Amino acid sequence: MPEVKQLAGSEDPKPAIEEECGQSHHCASLKEAFEACQARLAANPSEETCVEELFDFMECVNHCAAPKLWAKLA
Repeated sequence: MPEVKQLAGSEDPKPAIEEECGQSHHCASLKEAFEACQARLAANPSEETCVEELFDFMECVNHCAAPKLWAKLA
C-alpha cells in the first residue's frame, strides 16, 4: 500500500467547512429540528430517536460542504 504523506503545516479543511455549513442559514431550520428532538428525548426518554432529523441536517451540511471541499482539491 502506498504511503500517504501530508504536507507540513497542512490542515484538513473538512471540519471547518462542515462547521461553517452547519451554522449557515440554509441548514438552520434542520439544525433546530435536530436540537429540539434531542431536547425532547432528554426531557422524556422514549423509543423515539433523532436519526431522521440528524440525517436531514447532515444531508444539508454535506450538500453545502461538497463543492467547497472539491474546490480545495483543485
